[in-house]
Amino acid sequence: MKNMEEGYREHLTPQFFMPELPLIQNFGDCPKRVREMIESASPVLWVDPSSAANRLRSSVEALMDWEGIPRRWSSRAKPYDLSLHRRIQRFKDAKPAFSKAADLLLAVKWIGNVGSHGSAIRVLDVLDAVDILDRIIQQLYDTSAARIEKKAEEIIARKGLPASHIVSLPVPPF
Repeated sequence: MKNMEEGYREHLTPQFFMPELPLIQNFGDCPKRVREMIESASPVLWVDPSSAANRLRSSVEALMDWEGIPRRWSSRAKPYDLSLHRRIQRFKDAKPAFSKAADLLLAVKWIGNVGSHGSAIRVLDVLDAVDILDRIIQQLYDTSAARIEKKAEEIIARKGLPASHIVSLPVPPF
């Protein structure tokens, strides 16, 4: 390749990472099965983005399971399987506080559907789904804000002194 002064630059596209790169950094209190499904997409992302997309879709199924949204529904006639789309809608109806998260879940479902049905999907499309899942996990399971607020309260209560020094401080008589 010619140098950049002549208008060309080198362009490399990764095809494999060993060990695989983590797709999400902070899972908070995310259910183990959901986390496992998301993590299972990482090793195949660069070699088979469709498979990675399918695994992310499966993580949405696992999330619906965790949230208690049934896979089957019984009507008067007979029981039937609920589509993931209907399960997400039921999640939205059951938990209106997470309405925005439900809308985001639909986006991941659609990307997963494209990957599941053999259509061409790009790594960037799958990474979009990962970004969306990351946001969903923050909305549903991230406890870092509460943990940080509790930590601040403790520091204020001990007036900034290190916690290890608190046990050794003499208690003044009243």
